[in-house]
Amino acid sequence: MRRKVVAAALCTALAVSSLGMGSIAVMADDNTKITILNTKDELQTQWEELAEEYEKTTGVKVEVSVTVGDSPSEDITKRYASGEVPTIFMGDVQDILMLDEYAMDLSDEEWADIGGTKFGCVVNDKLKGFPFCIEARGLIYNKTAIEEVTGEEFDPSQIKTTDDLKAILDKLVDGGMETPVALNMEDWSLGGHYLTQVYEEQDGTAKGAQDFVDGIKDGSVKLGDNDRWNSLMDTFDLLKEYNMNKDNPLASDYDENAISITEGDIAFWFNGNWAWAEMSEFAEDDTEYGIMPIPQNDADNDATENLCGGATKYLMIDTKYNDEKQQQAAKDFLHWLVYDEDGQDFLVNKCNLVPAFSNIDLEVTNPLGASVQKYTADEKIFETFANLPGDHWKTLGAEMQKYLGDQCTREELEASIESYWQKQ
Repeated sequence: MRRKVVAAALCTALAVSSLGMGSIAVMADDNTKITILNTKDELQTQWEELAEEYEKTTGVKVEVSVTVGDSPSEDITKRYASGEVPTIFMGDVQDILMLDEYAMDLSDEEWADIGGTKFGCVVNDKLKGFPFCIEARGLIYNKTAIEEVTGEEFDPSQIKTTDDLKAILDKLVDGGMETPVALNMEDWSLGGHYLTQVYEEQDGTAKGAQDFVDGIKDGSVKLGDNDRWNSLMDTFDLLKEYNMNKDNPLASDYDENAISITEGDIAFWFNGNWAWAEMSEFAEDDTEYGIMPIPQNDADNDATENLCGGATKYLMIDTKYNDEKQQQAAKDFLHWLVYDEDGQDFLVNKCNLVPAFSNIDLEVTNPLGASVQKYTADEKIFETFANLPGDHWKTLGAEMQKYLGDQCTREELEASIESYWQKQ
């Protein structure tokens, strides 16, 4: 992270271009240009390199830009207001819902049957979002550093409770790792990732999360009385206590956190498998990393057995400001990502993403992606709750920042979250 319809394609004046080592052909002409808005800025270089190669092999010009401003939702809203709208937009579920009337129905695409419908964004029984990747979040750990400092084998599956986590943190401190935790200060990390686990871990389903949020809205649910809220926030308090940025938590640097976990200066970092993009530059080949669920003292619904995640970014095709030729070229591009060897290589090897499609048998080689791929294969991924307002992570992320910086009490944070939902 760091994020209606056309029925037929033009059949004239098109040329068939073979795609290198791939097994499909894309219909294009050298006058076609598509634009892509990327909301994962850590992958911008890979996108730009792909665009250059794709144009060479297909004749389709591809221009990739990255979102600017406070959030992807705000950026795309401004672009629609100005009429400068990308052909393909990468967004979260709330963005697809917001743009539903402009999003192409992709239900009849070939890839819909091999993971597209299962992981894609479906609105009113129509597939509107192509699942770009599977992501999950939890505690990233440096196994090698933990074992070197404690002198003991580290098995993340044995760290189930907040008390278990405190015990290993104390051992690390006793062994000389003064502050073994890093917490990000970004609103998307606090409001978009940590807080949403409170919703998702109610029973591990999107429906359970929705029922919980609905309860907050109508006043029947009080956060202070909710076991999951209290257990996750108790663990958050523990992470705050051992945070390397404790003295000035709202001035923490994301890149420094990535360097610290890879170099073994810290042992744990709350984040997701997307963080490998920053970690990889500093990671040593002989160091073991992984992702584990958030330990909690209240784990009555297997919360400590599952990561929270799923498809977290979707590609939608605009049908209002892009003509039929561009729309067809965009559909061809998505098909190429799934079925062409170079497209698959881009997703798995170049971007280090966990693919959503069953035909892609490439194994993710980076350790964070490999962790998520294993949890996915073992069906130990709680469903992502994506029915969030576009300003959720910004607004409630700001409230979580206050709590991180000891600028409000837990009770005041509870009141802010409840007030936010009751206004929706």
